[in-house]
Amino acid sequence: RISFAYSINKGKWITLPPGENTLTLSNLQPGDYLVRVTATEGSVISSPKEFLIVVHNPWYFTPFMRLLYIALITALVLFFIWQVINRGKQQLKIQEHRNAELLQEQKLQFFINISHEIRTPMTLILLPLQQLINDDLHAGRQAIYTSMKRNADRILRLINQIMDIRKIDKEQMRMHMQETEFIEYSKQIIDLFNVQATAKGIDLIFMHSTEKIMVWIDRGNFDKVISNLLSNALKYTNNGGKIIVTIETFEKQVTIRVFDNGESIPENEIQNIFRRFYQTNTSTNLNKTGTGVGLDLARSIVLMHHGEISVRNIEGVKNNIDRGVEFTVTIPLGSDHLTEEEKFNDTSSEDNNNTEEYPITKVDDDEELDTDTNAPDTRRPTIVIVEDEDEIRNYLMTEFSDIYRVLTFPDGKEALPVILREIPSLIISDIMMPHMDGNALLTSVRNNVNTNHIPIILLTAKIRDEERLESLELGADLYITKPFNMDILKRNVANLLKTRRLLQNKYAGKETPQAKIDNIVLESPDERLINRIMDVVNKNLNNSDLNIDMICSEVGISRVHLHRKMKEMTNQTPHDFIRNLRLKQAARLLAMKGQSITEVVYHCGFNSTTSFSTMFKKMYGMSPREYQRQHAD
Repeated sequence: RISFAYSINKGKWITLPPGENTLTLSNLQPGDYLVRVTATEGSVISSPKEFLIVVHNPWYFTPFMRLLYIALITALVLFFIWQVINRGKQQLKIQEHRNAELLQEQKLQFFINISHEIRTPMTLILLPLQQLINDDLHAGRQAIYTSMKRNADRILRLINQIMDIRKIDKEQMRMHMQETEFIEYSKQIIDLFNVQATAKGIDLIFMHSTEKIMVWIDRGNFDKVISNLLSNALKYTNNGGKIIVTIETFEKQVTIRVFDNGESIPENEIQNIFRRFYQTNTSTNLNKTGTGVGLDLARSIVLMHHGEISVRNIEGVKNNIDRGVEFTVTIPLGSDHLTEEEKFNDTSSEDNNNTEEYPITKVDDDEELDTDTNAPDTRRPTIVIVEDEDEIRNYLMTEFSDIYRVLTFPDGKEALPVILREIPSLIISDIMMPHMDGNALLTSVRNNVNTNHIPIILLTAKIRDEERLESLELGADLYITKPFNMDILKRNVANLLKTRRLLQNKYAGKETPQAKIDNIVLESPDERLINRIMDVVNKNLNNSDLNIDMICSEVGISRVHLHRKMKEMTNQTPHDFIRNLRLKQAARLLAMKGQSITEVVYHCGFNSTTSFSTMFKKMYGMSPREYQRQHAD
């Protein structure tokens, strides 16, 4: 009979059904709840009763945890901001590093481009200078010539240093270590600087603990270390100063010290002294002389010798001098630290790693060139000179025209048609030329069956090994860098022509009188095969349907076997072989009087006069009509 009613937090009253005395409260949020309850029986209502219900927060949402969450979120936000800022700084550093590398690469490329440009005028300086040294024996002028030659060689050394830096960057420089008597080796290098030191009044002293030290070094590269250290010392030593070079051994290593009493290096710049293109700001170098690559090159070469190089300022008394700068180089003694690839045991060879001036053949001054200079012009060997520099081209023409018939061209595009028409005895070409460079000309000559036998000499300012290898792989006979020695170039030309003449005599059977004897000839399998192929080709030369499948069917071999054998025996594919035979037959017919070009075209198995003219001009350097007119004349 009793009905209960309740109210929460002084809200509206909610009455339960009669007889229901259980109150269920669910899904209450954390907080304090004031519950009031009354009972009603009939018309009698009791006074409200109150009680307090407290719902606590779960442990993960207590005030402490809320503070902890706020702290973590704040930390995460700060960390994210720090990451963004740090990433920006890292990207900025990476970009600065990339820009620095790009700048260094651009500087190096600039120096390389300038070096290529310098080598051409240096050729025109050194060639006449070498002739003056050989011909003019006046003592006073010889001293002037020697000074000029020394400074010209110095320019070339600077150029080669730039090239060496690039080779090291590309990991293309290889050490060829030889056991060397180091005292005499160093003395020869130091003696080269005596004239320069005397001119500045500098006392250059060489001291060594023993008279003989055997060290494994790359003779063609380690001299650059000593030369750069001495050059640097001379540059920063005032007139009347002193430079001391000391060599001594200690605990299985040799130490080279180069000391000068010039201006000290600022302490904050010592760590940068071996950095490329870096130059110190000192009173003796206000004009920023030099390129800033010498010490970087020296450091790289020392490291490739498994050694160390360092620099320090000397304060206090050393060799009766109270201050100065000392560079120290240490390299190990013996050869245990070297790999087999680094060792080079042929002591008779000078410098296999040297890319300096003059290659290949030694000249005997008493030996005459093997050429008849009084022969009529038609009998003298023809040389084609392709060079875009007018002065070098004219100089080469002057030097060779007394001995050979010389044709000159400023570009490969102009030279190629004449080469195909004249079939010269030898070609001398520059590489870097407009329109058609030397390598493109070389490829065109080597791919033509009429000219692929011609010796080709490339003269170039490029000295990188990969550039040299590229030209040699294309078929160059010689690769000579500018500046070059004219006597050696002449001897190489004479040798190549002589070798070609010997080969011609040998294959013509004129080399020995025994060639006139009738011999019993036994055909080899390859000769029998080529004879069968030639029978098929000769029978069907005027047949435009003659193709590789027809030859294979008639001879009885597969296409693959035919292709391989033709490449072995003729250095041509079957298709090229047939085409070249047809073109040669056409040229023979065109050289005869009264022949119609159209008849010749179809008689030699060509379907189109247009395609025939194109192929003919590519092989002979002139159109069929021009060829016919020339032979008619």
